[in-house]
Amino acid sequence: MQYILLLFLLVCNAAPAQQKNYQKTHDDLFHPTPKKFMRGFNTDRPDVTESAYTLDAGHFQVETDLFKTERYHINNVKTFNNFFNAANLKLGFLRSLDLQLVVRTLSVSKIKNGIIVSKESGFGGLTLRAKQNLWGNDHGKSALSVLPFIDIPTKAAEKISCGIVFPFALSLKGWNFGSQIETDFEGNQAENNYHINFLASATTSHSLLKFLDFFIEGVITRNGETSICEYFINCGPVYSFSENVNMDCGLYYGLKEISSKTYFIGLSFRM
Repeated sequence: MQYILLLFLLVCNAAPAQQKNYQKTHDDLFHPTPKKFMRGFNTDRPDVTESAYTLDAGHFQVETDLFKTERYHINNVKTFNNFFNAANLKLGFLRSLDLQLVVRTLSVSKIKNGIIVSKESGFGGLTLRAKQNLWGNDHGKSALSVLPFIDIPTKAAEKISCGIVFPFALSLKGWNFGSQIETDFEGNQAENNYHINFLASATTSHSLLKFLDFFIEGVITRNGETSICEYFINCGPVYSFSENVNMDCGLYYGLKEISSKTYFIGLSFRM
């Protein structure tokens, strides 16, 4: 009886040590990270700033704008762009690498110029992305990633565009901070050449309640074709139904008259 009791105590003491020392070195798409060792639920939405953390290997995550509307009002011309189920589908490929496919399922545009109204609707497009974490995925208070992407043309008039994002994250005493620098290589609307766009953002979030977070963000963009800079203040709440399901809503508010005012509601979950 004494030997059985001793063996039981050894097993109980060894289990936490084994969990603590678990390494994800060999985790990949075909050898998924066990659920009990997965990192926290991190999403690239709802703010513009991308998360610096990747999805654990062998797991699947969906982040979608259930509905998003962009509104412009320039010189008595009103433009409304509505997006339905613009989803980012993520697949954990390696320990610190995930692959992403952004599918903009349906977009509906309406332009109103006085009494003249024009409408257009259809498939919104595809974007391929890959995020590689450089440090901080599982340890430390900071993290950095690199995220290249390419927009795939789905219409005859569209051009291939691409870019790269560098997301950074920092956690300090219950506050989460994020920032990113992004550069895009995009086709001109008026000519056949290309131009370079720039974006910089900074965001912070904090828990209001155990299941409720709130974020606020500042964004600066510069269009290389028009040389116009725009400034945005973004904010919104994030509600956690569980450790693997979030719902969010909010707005991206352009501070210039020519800038868009965007309202959205979204959902994220992982498996």
